[in-house]
Amino acid sequence: MGKIGTVSELWRYPVQSLQGESHTVLDFAADGVIGDRGYCVVDDTGEGGTAARPQWKKLIAWRARYLAEPAQGADLPKVEITFDDGSQMVSDDARLGDAISDRLGRRARLARTLAADVRRPYVASPCHLLTSATIKALSAAYPEGRFVSQRFRPNVLLDCGARVGFIENEWLEQSLSVGPVAMKAVEHCLRCALTTRPQADLPKDAGILHTAQQHNENRVGIYTDIRTAGTVRIGDGAALAGE
Repeated sequence: MGKIGTVSELWRYPVQSLQGESHTVLDFAADGVIGDRGYCVVDDTGEGGTAARPQWKKLIAWRARYLAEPAQGADLPKVEITFDDGSQMVSDDARLGDAISDRLGRRARLARTLAADVRRPYVASPCHLLTSATIKALSAAYPEGRFVSQRFRPNVLLDCGARVGFIENEWLEQSLSVGPVAMKAVEHCLRCALTTRPQADLPKDAGILHTAQQHNENRVGIYTDIRTAGTVRIGDGAALAGE
């Protein structure tokens, strides 16, 4: 096995398309990070929203965090949403649906992603993995842009030292380990307009997506399946096993 990097960031996203939580330790189950995208915002038909679409673009300006750690096989804990004006509400607040609807300009509510009446906008593989090498390559191609992990929403960011380039492209169908967690790279992560949306101190920037399209066929990172569950920590090594 050859070492490919070191875990430098770990992310969980309690609510689809909202800003997520940065962690030093995350538990992975067979279906990905426990609690990842456990909630979503849906319209009155039950269709889940994604900030890639214009009618939902405001979602990426909001933040979400769990009020307790999610556990495998347990009910999801409450989630707190911080809106872009700084106000906060908890998922069991009866006023939350109205607050979400008022801000989006359409009827919407918070829902459990796996609820029977929810239609998810898309279903990705369990883990999105990204490397510093890819971020550096994009930055070199478009120095005016701010290429940071938050734009691309990975679960795992690997620090690959001085390497620059789209190295994940070569990992497709290969096995790898991230700390004690065994994974298999199953598809490229194709990016969308969500990467260009303003969030926190990041400005709107169409050049982010344009650069990925021009220089790497719209690919930023890879999706992986989880083959062996476990706990990943900042500083864990990652290695490529091949087949």
